[in-house]
Amino acid sequence: MLLVQEAVVLVYDGECDFCCRCANWLKKRADFPMSSGAEEDLRSLGLSPIEAKRSVWWINENERLAGHEAIGRALQGVGGVWALLGRAMTITPISWIASSVYRRVAANRHRFNK
Repeated sequence: MLLVQEAVVLVYDGECDFCCRCANWLKKRADFPMSSGAEEDLRSLGLSPIEAKRSVWWINENERLAGHEAIGRALQGVGGVWALLGRAMTITPISWIASSVYRRVAANRHRFNK
């Protein structure tokens, strides 16, 4: 569980193996708090369990981003080439492609589980 007093939090589905592997990859490369969707965290962030299962979230003082936008913002936190990719994910028309890819991966993420 995370004490959600942090300025930035990435929320992911902690019951999804694929999501956990992605979160672990980010943890090795970025320095921001993450929550695996513990009920207490969700409540303090104003997210429902359904929202947390449906999409990854990037929440800070000014933004509540879901899906590809949350991934893009998280990649920006990694830096280097990943930051460029994350920024590109927010620019039209690349954002349309990123959104479509995110939705397809999210809908089929159970296929990526071990």
